[in-house]
Amino acid sequence: MKKILGVLTIVILLVSVCLFFFVRQPKNIFDEIYQETEKSYQVDNIFGKNEDIIVRPVWPSDNESLKYSPHVTYKDNIFNNYCKVVLGFNFQNLEQTSFIRFDKYIDSGVRIRIRTVYSYLEKSLKKEVEVIVIKGNSENYIDNESQVKSYIEQYGITAKDLDSYYDEIVNQKVLKDWCSIYDSKYSPSNYGEVKVETQWENW
Repeated sequence: MKKILGVLTIVILLVSVCLFFFVRQPKNIFDEIYQETEKSYQVDNIFGKNEDIIVRPVWPSDNESLKYSPHVTYKDNIFNNYCKVVLGFNFQNLEQTSFIRFDKYIDSGVRIRIRTVYSYLEKSLKKEVEVIVIKGNSENYIDNESQVKSYIEQYGITAKDLDSYYDEIVNQKVLKDWCSIYDSKYSPSNYGEVKVETQWENW
């Protein structure tokens, strides 16, 4: 009887270990980015392998506002008409999110910002857009959907245009760069298991 209980205990432990590692396996390319950055950002940030990316030398940090929320920034001079390309993370248990955002100039005083927010817990990616109006030294952020639509329509920007901006920066730059510094199981054309929601899909 003791032998049977011992064998059962070992089997249960093995199953538990296997389940743990299965659950932790990245299900998509954004899981990979989240997990590998979480492992490395306080020691040797994996994005430091890419010379186009600026890794701020503030981690590890004891500052609670920075400790679990690192971000890295692309150099602006490598893009035409784009700026402020940022990858950010929130590793706190209640949040567990990451984002990619970038701005595109559509006029001398107007930029649009496209932001993707990935939920590590929900395996979902939300693609959103807002408008930034620049007046002097101030920036007015507009995220009301009807106002955003009105602005981009004024400049003749369509949903297909927003898709192309997203593809140019997120797929063709950020995710391609990821695949160049990490042996990914996924690609810019194959995200893996992730639910994608696009704010402008039906505009």
